[in-house]
Amino acid sequence: MKKIISVLICAVILFTAFASTLAEAYTPSCPYIYVHGFMGKDLYSDKNDKNSEPVWPPSTDKILELVKAHIGDLLKFLVTKNYDELGDAILGPVGELLSTANLDKDGEVPNNSGAYMVYPPANSINAYSELDFNYDWRIDPIVVAGELNDFINYVTESSGCDKVVIECHSFGGIVVNTYSRLYGSDKLSSVCYNTTAIFGEKYTGEMMSGQIVFEGEAISAFIKRIIGENEYKNLINGLIDILDSTGVTGDIAELGNGIVEHLGERAIRGILLPMFGRWLSIWAMIPDEYIDSAMDFVFNRVYKNDGEDYSKLIEKIDAYNTEIRPYKTETLTAQNETVNLYVLSRYNYPSVPLTPSWRKMSDAVVDTASSSFGATCAEYGDKFADEYVASRKDESTVNPDHTICSETCLFPEQTWFIKDMQHAVMNDDMDKMVKEFLHYDDQATVTTFENYPRFLDFDEVTQTISIDEGTPETKKTALDYIKGFFLKILEINRKILDLIFFWK
Repeated sequence: MKKIISVLICAVILFTAFASTLAEAYTPSCPYIYVHGFMGKDLYSDKNDKNSEPVWPPSTDKILELVKAHIGDLLKFLVTKNYDELGDAILGPVGELLSTANLDKDGEVPNNSGAYMVYPPANSINAYSELDFNYDWRIDPIVVAGELNDFINYVTESSGCDKVVIECHSFGGIVVNTYSRLYGSDKLSSVCYNTTAIFGEKYTGEMMSGQIVFEGEAISAFIKRIIGENEYKNLINGLIDILDSTGVTGDIAELGNGIVEHLGERAIRGILLPMFGRWLSIWAMIPDEYIDSAMDFVFNRVYKNDGEDYSKLIEKIDAYNTEIRPYKTETLTAQNETVNLYVLSRYNYPSVPLTPSWRKMSDAVVDTASSSFGATCAEYGDKFADEYVASRKDESTVNPDHTICSETCLFPEQTWFIKDMQHAVMNDDMDKMVKEFLHYDDQATVTTFENYPRFLDFDEVTQTISIDEGTPETKKTALDYIKGFFLKILEINRKILDLIFFWK
């Protein structure tokens, strides 16, 4: 009898613990829809046939074929430095490789290419359904918003639910913001803006305005951050340090700037603008402060005398610029009145190393200030001054590393920051956190969940998200001092060779 009673007591304890766990887990009350970002899905030559030839991304085989065919031209260029000859050899083939994803001069799909999107059977959709909204990320976000509206209507009608919850990533945030501006938010219960580009990317604005520049420091910093945690990380970082000290990365940057100077306009006219310049998504990701200079650079300089009529393309760009762009903040604020709204922003990476703004704090793609809807950020590699931190009204709004301040965010109490998580990374821990937010009964804040305070940290090795305790200081080892000594020797040797052989 004692054994039986003991077993029953253990069973009750286990059941109570299990029931408690279940009580803390989210219970969906309406369908979940995921809206992917820019280049988030493959595009096919026939959008109705997933087995048709992909138009994006270019296949690895085709890229390797192109490299193999022109490796001789590249090697020859390194000797002759004849930019025009290099341009004649490779710009045409590169443009042809990428042209399958081009839109026409009106910003329209010239064939039946696009994203493969088939609605699930109506009888398969219920409150527990988790659905992907696939779309062609090249085209006008206003058109995509209409497609999202149709899909939401189909899901709500099929499920019998009045509303849906939405997670949007990257450019997907622009789609959802545009949808809410045009169709309202009545059918949305919760929205999570997961590192989105609603307020643009500074480097996109600079590139579309013709501001392309290479710096050795930018190249090194970017490579070091994106290689990730692996067994070769220290080796790769050491090699990059050696390349820096010997001036190789500087030479690479100088070579890149030479190509931009001599072939930039040919490449922009023949490759980049036929692709990026006609993708309406790119224009939507240009920050407000760059849109006029980008329009002027593209249409009044590069395309000025090419004989094409771009009036319909400009009309579509202007439609977004007048109907959506001025109202992004207003739309979000109105949405926040009726919808449980969440913002996730990632940081601790430099920006793309092709423009003057490469030091912008980012997730390696989207500026952290933009994806957080207005956070104040130190530049990558820097920290806030002690005086700035001390002047904050609430010290909890500054992260432990003193690089992010949430006080200036549009929704400071509904914005979470995740350190060391790159833009495209999505995993089980992220999925669990987002769905716990989305299916929470009320509007959660940065103080609602014990495990999810305002500042979080991503561990790439374990693929887990935890509370950010700050970056521990690392002490130099004997190996670090030895490495520093040899790097200094290499730097001195390079300077001597520069003087002797006039390498610079």
